[in-house]
Amino acid sequence: METTAKDRTEIESRKVSSGKRRLIGDRGSHFLKRMEGETGANIAACYQCERCTNACPVSFYMDVKPHQVIRFVQLGWREELLRSATIWVCLSCEMCTTYCPNEVAVAETILHLRSLAAQSTIAPREKQLAVFHQTFLDELQRFGRVNEAWLMAALNLKPGILKEKMRSGQLKTEIELGLTLWRKGKLKLLPKRCEAIKEIRDLYRNRQGDRS
Repeated sequence: METTAKDRTEIESRKVSSGKRRLIGDRGSHFLKRMEGETGANIAACYQCERCTNACPVSFYMDVKPHQVIRFVQLGWREELLRSATIWVCLSCEMCTTYCPNEVAVAETILHLRSLAAQSTIAPREKQLAVFHQTFLDELQRFGRVNEAWLMAALNLKPGILKEKMRSGQLKTEIELGLTLWRKGKLKLLPKRCEAIKEIRDLYRNRQGDRS
């Protein structure tokens, strides 16, 4: 019997999630409806053509490929998704959403899963990216816009981040890049507060309340 793309995805999914075969129960329907309601994405319309994964420029670095993310949501495998590296590795370039023939909002789904993971007690697979995500949001609330110099300074002050960058040599690379941008006038050292800061903070608080 010929194996369909959907069957292959289910087999891969079982391997990714703890390596054990699992029964598919009805909890998938609850999580699927919740995700569709919160994102507006028509996740049930995905038929696993894998175009999203083929279009993704960083799928090589993902433990759960974009098409598998959608399938995991359909199956209700919330914990596996929130523990994955994929939700932090995603660049939000929306290539997956653009190439989807059924207009499934793949990128929006992954971004929403990232937000759910940030608010959960599950330890992130990509710790530095998770810290960057929260620092970005903190700086956005602080000024209403993001200043790159202040963002990276705030990130480096987080526990363990600076030490890890010094160990890997990433700090030297970032300093050299920052100096290059500054010399070309592309990097502002002092942040400017957005005039609509109050509206941005209200929007953020409302979104946080919707997800709690």
